[in-house]
Parts: sequence; C-alpha cells; structure tokens
Amino acid sequence: MLSKHFTSYSHVRPFLTIICAFLSLLVCGFTLFLYFRYDRLVAVRLHEQAEAYYDLIIHTKEWNSGYGGVYVEKRKGVETNPYLRQADINPDLHEPGGRDFTLRNHAIMITEISRMTEKDGGVKFRLISLAPLDPANTPDNLEKGAIQGFVAGGTEFARLSSGQYPREYRFIKPLYVEQSCLACHKNRGYSIGNVIGAISVTLPAKTILAEFKTTMSLLISFAIATICMLVACTYLLAWRLLIKLDEAQNHLVIQATTDELTGLMNRRNILKRLEEELQRAVRLQERLCIMIIDLDHFKQVNDTYGHPFGDVVLKNTGACIRETVRKYDITGRIGGEEFLIISPGVEIDVAIGLANRVRGQVSELEFEHGGQKIKVTLSVGATILEPNDLGIVSMLKRADRALYLAKEQGRNRVVAL
Repeated sequence: MLSKHFTSYSHVRPFLTIICAFLSLLVCGFTLFLYFRYDRLVAVRLHEQAEAYYDLIIHTKEWNSGYGGVYVEKRKGVETNPYLRQADINPDLHEPGGRDFTLRNHAIMITEISRMTEKDGGVKFRLISLAPLDPANTPDNLEKGAIQGFVAGGTEFARLSSGQYPREYRFIKPLYVEQSCLACHKNRGYSIGNVIGAISVTLPAKTILAEFKTTMSLLISFAIATICMLVACTYLLAWRLLIKLDEAQNHLVIQATTDELTGLMNRRNILKRLEEELQRAVRLQERLCIMIIDLDHFKQVNDTYGHPFGDVVLKNTGACIRETVRKYDITGRIGGEEFLIISPGVEIDVAIGLANRVRGQVSELEFEHGGQKIKVTLSVGATILEPNDLGIVSMLKRADRALYLAKEQGRNRVVAL
C-alpha cells in the first residue's frame, strides 16, 4: 500500500511543487511588501522628527529675532559673539550694578541649543549659509549642494546616509531673507525673499534602524515559518488525499473485478484471467485445466428457504472452494450458482482429484435454518487444453458439456472431457 502511495505521489509531485512554489512566492511577496512599507514608515518617521526640529528652530529663530536678540548675563563660559561686531552691532552691555550682559542673536542661540540636544540624544542642527558671518556656519559639500538646489527652486533636501556608520538622517530646508535678517547681513547683497541659507538637521538613525532590523528579522523568521508550515500542510493534505484516492481506487478495482457476495473473481475478471492463462500455456506449451462447478438443486434451496439463505450458501461455498484449491489456482463466480476453477500446469487426472476434493469439502458443509441442518452437493465438469483449442470459448463449451453430463448422471460427481 505504501509503495502505491509513493507511486501516486510521484505523479502529483510536479503539481505539488507548483502549488508550494506559488504559496512561497505569495508569502515572499507579502513579506517584501511589508518590508518596503515598514522601510517607508521608518523614512516617514525620521522625516517627521526632522520637520519637528525644523519647526522648533524656526519658532526659536522668530522668537529671538522678534525681540532683536536676547541679552544674557556673562558668566563663566559665556563669551561675546565676535561676529556681531563685524556687522556693526555692539553685543555687550554693562549694567550700573556691575553685571555684564552680552547679546545672543538667533544664530548663536540655535548653536548653543544644538549642543544641548546633541549631548542629550545625538540630534544636532545649525544654520548654514554660502556667505556666513560665522565660519562655523559654513556648509559642508552636501549642505552646499542643497543650498544651490534651493536657489534653483528646490524646497527641501532629505537623505538617509548609507556609506557611513552610525547612519544619520540629513534634513535641510531653506531660509529666506526677511527684514530682520538685513540687520546683520545688510552688506551681503541680499534682498528680501532671497535664499540666505538653510537649517540643517542631523538625526542619529541608529536606534530606529536597530528597531527596523529587529522587526525585519522577526518578519523574515515568520515568513520562513509560514512557508514551512504551508508546504508541510500542503504535502500532508496531499498525502492524505492520495491515501483516500488509493483506497477509493482499490475499492473501485475490487468492485469491478470481485464478486460482491463470495469475494471471488467476478465473471468478467475470471474469464480475462482464463484468456491470459490460455495464451501463456500455448506459448510455453504447458498444461491448463478448467473446472465448472454448479450447486445441485440450488433453485430448490432458494425457493424453499429464501434468497437470503441461498446467499449464505453461495458465500460459504465460495469460501470453501477458495480454501481447498491450490494457492496458484484461480477461482471465480461466473453466474448464479456456477463457479470456475483455473488450474495451470496440471494433467486432467490431477484436476479431477482437485475437483473431487472440492466436491467432498463442500458436501461436508452444514447450513442451519429454522432448526434444520442442510447440506448441499455440487457437480463438476472438467476439461484440459487441447491442441485444437483456439480460445477460451471451446474450452468453456467442453467443460460446460461435461457439467451437463455430470448432472445427467445423477449429480454430485465430476465428469471430465
């Protein structure tokens, strides 16, 4: 049975391979979709954070510029911004009480806030310009290219670095000349509305990319587990289906080749086997005997005790015949109460002895009905393959004629022709 299942499996294996490949591609496609979607969400999240810092810087700048700068007390570590003097602005202020103050414009204020955020979370930002007052606001190559793009009409620049570690998200957005800007940049040739520079924000992407990597690892592991589970389930279901199909096929074969009542071969199958054995015997020049068996007075059994009881007699008679003949003899029911035995490779006298043994075993069977014990007998017509036999028809006719003679001579006997 197992070998049959494996044979069936070899037939459906290409189909199963296609199904499993399709399911695997489906899972992989969905995984890639989630991968790129999550990658996009990471970029959106970084962009939103950068925009939030940009808005905060803009509000800080506007707040500072709105007051014309903010004076802070000069303490340890607080130095005067020397670049304000270059713009003809006196940044220092001495209070009569003895305290000194210095002006903090929006540029240096943003620089000092950036130092605090960089120390706290790694985020840094600064004002940049192609013509800065403070050399510290000189753009790097990336920032310079972004500003040139803004001059040409660009609105923002954003990029996640790929060639450096740790990776960073760079966000740059232009600053335009306002009236308050001219106080410091009046000698730089700017007009209101010109691109004066940009705000450059740098976000560390290490944490969010680590989260992304962990999520992707889990997603890929889940995809692999899903593919394995789908493939295993597909093959398991296919295997169970093959077993069911084999069982159904075997059942159909049995129904098509076996007599339902006795379990012996049916007429069609036994005659087919007789044709095969005849051809083999002719080809190998071997002996072949057949015996037609008929239960004596079986119609009387049916009429007296009913067809269900007759079926019991037929079933037990068939079992007795099967148990009595040799292992390589072939038995079948060819109709009603008639049976056929095919005995390859034996002489007629051996066949007659086998037929008498079957007749004797059947005659010893007892069937009980309504407290009565009933026995049956059978008649047998036997024949052997002759040189002038061209097919099974002539053999069957001769065996049938021998059976007729056995009945004519008193039944419960064997006659051979």
